Amino acid sequence: MEFGAFGSAGSFDNKIGLDNGSGFGGRFGMFLTPRLSLEVDGVGMSANRASGFAGSKVNVGMIYGRALWAPIQWGRTSLLLGAGVTHVDYEFFESYGFSALGGVKFGFSPSMALRVDGIADFLANSPHTNLGVRVGLSFYRSPARLTNTMTVGSVVYAPQQPDSVSAAEQRQLRNTAADYRQLRDSLWASRAMPVTPSSAAALATMKAVIHFDNDQSNISDSAKAILDEKVGIFKANPAMRIVIVGFASQPGTAEYNLALGTRRAEAAKAYLVSQGVDPVRIEIATRGEGGLLVEGPGEVADSENRRGQFRLLIADPYLVAPKK
Repeated sequence: MEFGAFGSAGSFDNKIGLDNGSGFGGRFGMFLTPRLSLEVDGVGMSANRASGFAGSKVNVGMIYGRALWAPIQWGRTSLLLGAGVTHVDYEFFESYGFSALGGVKFGFSPSMALRVDGIADFLANSPHTNLGVRVGLSFYRSPARLTNTMTVGSVVYAPQQPDSVSAAEQRQLRNTAADYRQLRDSLWASRAMPVTPSSAAALATMKAVIHFDNDQSNISDSAKAILDEKVGIFKANPAMRIVIVGFASQPGTAEYNLALGTRRAEAAKAYLVSQGVDPVRIEIATRGEGGLLVEGPGEVADSENRRGQFRLLIADPYLVAPKK
């Protein structure tokens, strides 16, 4: 979501008896994708009478609804193009029509940016055209997400760093974990034979990280080799469940990197499922550019941060290695 406030300066068509004006406004937007959003804004301005027209300043109110697209992005800087409809109240009459926007957004952080927009309004009632410039700050907010994971070996379940998982998904994971703990404990209590300690190699295989090319979510040959080893652990441990967390490097907006992390986690899950792993045994999450392994920017840091991590969500206390 985007919330913003801005100052506005405009040049009105002399046909309606107005000259220049200035004022303030605010906007609200909702992102459909990292590059596409819908926004609504309202502006209040005080306009001067054009030369030859009697009277004092006129208060002008404008309301806009538009679709906004960012076709080009350079890091946190984006080119903006928008189109929509507008309604204008001039006190002495009202008009409506089509509005076009071109602008630039300069990101200071994932949650704040400076926007500079140019506006052109083409109005139908007493046909006329108004032009304007807006400069202001926008603030961005993403829904808070959290996931809880647990360590394996000593049967101690500990909260990890927050992941970008919805509250509904978090409740589902907790309920599923509770069901599996109950089933595991009942089976464990009925065992009479001693068990073999966990295989360190099996644990290491499940924790092995895969990496991705820049701005890609395709599974490389080296990543497939790592995932193929995990398939054997899945088959040897039918009660095991995992969470795959997708990460991204710093280039790109926070919203884009969260979506990229999701695509990477989904790609890793899809490959495991294609190799015979039941999809209900795999959950996915995204951290975007959060949780950097290596501070950047830089190619070395970025290549290490473009990764997918694997966390054991539910497993027998004694993880079994696949039979040779």
